[in-house]
Amino acid sequence: MLTVLRRSCTRSSRLFSRNFAEIVPAATPLKGTIDPPPPGAITGPNGANTETNSKVVAPVRLGNRVPVREDHGLYAFFRKKEPAPGQTLVGEAQYETLGGTPNMEAIHSGRSWKASELRLKSFEDLHVLWYILLRERNLLATQQEEVRRLGALRLLQIFNRRTRMCRKSMARIKYVMNERRLAYEGAVKLAEEQKTAHTTKLVLQQQLADHQKERQELFGRQRSSRLKLAAKRAAEKRAAKEQEQAEAAEEIQAVGEAAPLAEVAEAAPTVESVETKEDAPETPKVEAVPSEKPGIKSSPRKLESATDVASAGLFGSKHQ
Repeated sequence: MLTVLRRSCTRSSRLFSRNFAEIVPAATPLKGTIDPPPPGAITGPNGANTETNSKVVAPVRLGNRVPVREDHGLYAFFRKKEPAPGQTLVGEAQYETLGGTPNMEAIHSGRSWKASELRLKSFEDLHVLWYILLRERNLLATQQEEVRRLGALRLLQIFNRRTRMCRKSMARIKYVMNERRLAYEGAVKLAEEQKTAHTTKLVLQQQLADHQKERQELFGRQRSSRLKLAAKRAAEKRAAKEQEQAEAAEEIQAVGEAAPLAEVAEAAPTVESVETKEDAPETPKVEAVPSEKPGIKSSPRKLESATDVASAGLFGSKHQ
């Protein structure tokens, strides 16, 4: 039993012991670590301390340390301490490296963000929250490394739990951002489809209008060609009719010019027959008495020309 107690005491004492640089000369400046508290701030065996009631707590500078501004960026890797009422922290005393006790860490720590809560945030809020969680992870990593260096292994579970909550919140932020990205891409795709459909509709309307216009122009050309063909046929008919009329007029004119020549040709034999009649002996004319029958009308005789009369006198009448 005593052996077990000795081993447990040995382990508990080693948790908060340094693994290296245990002895540090006073003349050597401390770099990269926070200065230890002033000697007067350590309480004695009776618990009496004159400097613990001081309102201003400042670390003691050892050696020739380079002065650093209080708003230096590397201080962001350490968590600020909450001063007690009426107490003021100055310089590096404002920051802590290990954090509080496990109970204090459990009380002050919250939970991870839910996706339903993150969906209500804007892009700017999600951006700010992402870097806040990233800074928290850096703080936890700094404290975890300091605890590991000191050997306090039991405190590492607290940092693992809080780091897991930060990682879950950051993963949910990425999930929400991916949802918004997919929604944006879907909206862009839908807008492009609507734009394409609208453009296609406009193109079809334009093509239909062009088709109707070309169709009307075609009908107009066909109508004009039909009118031209009808006009051409009418002109041909008029020309044929005029030609027929001209030919008829020429025929009439030719007949009119040929009639006097025929009369002159008929007049020349009449004169010759008259001269022949004068030379020939006179023969008595015998007039034929037409026999009239009752109920029958005599047909009028045709007028005989001088040539017929002369031939009748010489050779006799044809009617005998």
